[in-house]
Formats: sequence, structure tokens, C-alpha cells
Amino acid sequence: MRTILLTILSLASAIGLFAQNAGEGPTVQPSPGFHERRGPWPRLDLTEDQKAKLKEIREADKDSLKSAIEQVRTAREALQSALLANPENTADIQAKATTLGNAQSALTVQRALQEAKINEVLTPAQRTILDASRKKRQRQRRPGPGNQEQAPNQD
Repeated sequence: MRTILLTILSLASAIGLFAQNAGEGPTVQPSPGFHERRGPWPRLDLTEDQKAKLKEIREADKDSLKSAIEQVRTAREALQSALLANPENTADIQAKATTLGNAQSALTVQRALQEAKINEVLTPAQRTILDASRKKRQRQRRPGPGNQEQAPNQD
């Protein structure tokens, strides 16, 4: 029983860490023109047609993304409450952890679908610039031994 509880708590903790990282980044779509002022967007040299299509995509996905983000937040809070209030109720904790995992999966799918729509609008060169910028931002957000630049050897 103790092993099961420790496993579930470890899983819940890992899910919480994943959720924090997955939840980072823009949680609400920025105002029109935002991307034109910040990040990699100015370097993409978007045409007016591309800008209009990207705005349509953001507007079309805005409500579903916001809802999915709220579901993740609610499920995370429910799991944390269960862990604190009733840690011996492993069935409830497991159910809430599963609910959180499902909500995170749904959000990941929504974000991936939006990214795919955005990539359809961009040229291959623009996609490369955007991907490089995302990877750089991800490395900066998650410091660790594998993400730090190597300092020159001064032997």
C-alpha cells in the first residue's frame, strides 16, 4: 500500500512539474499586432495576407485554448487539494491525477493543431526561423546541464 501511495504521489508531482512547464508561454492570445512587435515575428517578414490568416487562426482558436487551459488549471488545483486534504484516499488521488493528465493531453493537442495551422500559412524559411526561436526560448526557460552553453576551456 505504501509503495502504491509513493508511486501515485511521485506521478502527481511529476505531472505537476510537467503542467507548470506545459502551462508556460502565452496562455491567452495576445492583442492584434503583438507578434509584430516582439519575438521572432518581425524577422519573418510576414505578408499582409499571412498576417490576416494568422489573426483568423488566433481568433478561431482563442476560446478553445482558453477553455483547455482553464480545465488544466482546475484539474491541477483539484489534485493538489486531494493530496493535501486526504492523502490516504489513493483512489481519489489517482482519479484526479488521471483527470489532470487528460486535460493536459487535450491542451497539448489543441496547441499542436494551432501550430499546424500556423505552419500552413508560413513558408519553409519562416517555419525554420519560428522553430529556432521556440527552441531557444525553451532552453532559456528550462535551465539544466544539457541546456547550458559550454564555456570555453581555459586550461
